[in-house]
Amino acid sequence: MPEIVLKDLNATYINKKTKEETLALSKVSISFPSNSINVVIGPSGSGKTTLLKCVAGLLDYEGLVSFDGVDARNIDISNRNIAYVNQQYALYPHMTVFDNMAFPLKAVGANKEEIIASIKEISTIFGLRYLWGRKPKELSGGQQQRVALARAIVKHPLIYLFDEPLSNVSSDERIKEREFIKGIIKKYCSTSIYVTHSINEAFALSDCIYVLNEGKIIEVGPKEKIRLSTNPIVRGILNAGYDSI
Repeated sequence: MPEIVLKDLNATYINKKTKEETLALSKVSISFPSNSINVVIGPSGSGKTTLLKCVAGLLDYEGLVSFDGVDARNIDISNRNIAYVNQQYALYPHMTVFDNMAFPLKAVGANKEEIIASIKEISTIFGLRYLWGRKPKELSGGQQQRVALARAIVKHPLIYLFDEPLSNVSSDERIKEREFIKGIIKKYCSTSIYVTHSINEAFALSDCIYVLNEGKIIEVGPKEKIRLSTNPIVRGILNAGYDSI
């Protein structure tokens, strides 16, 4: 599985109110090890989603994004083998659960037998077989999240990018779903970057935590190190991000 390396990464966005260009990421140089769950935390507006979009190839940037030493600019987006799961789930409302999961397979030309076999396999792992005929509006938040994740990994991606995937899931479902996500990532030995506001979620999932503030990485380390950080900005982020689960 690929190691993801960012070097001197700068990215900007246009402020909707002022119409001015604003720096979202500033000279970010970090590596995300392979076969690990790398969690990025930070306040709103710190650049977390921008970082994910740069890795996914959805935003222009200056600097370097590489996968196992290969410049991402030399890899077509369709060949990056990345699963991107965010809080919106982006399920097609007019399609059944089965058809939502089948969509990415049809897009790459899989035949009917391959599609059925792949969806049966992933549905068994995710416990979704009994939901095949339902549409998204008939599902709970946790069920929608599982369908979105199943659709994302049905092609067995090498990299997972998660942008607050559990923010719309009820508190009753959240602990179960984050443990499920952790198990799936470990099962498939994938490299992942997981963005969250929840410090409890970060500590529960992470192999390594990256603290982002005002577009810059200010601390990196295992949860034990981050938990004991004496950096006042990190302490403030931790105190603001604790929740009840």
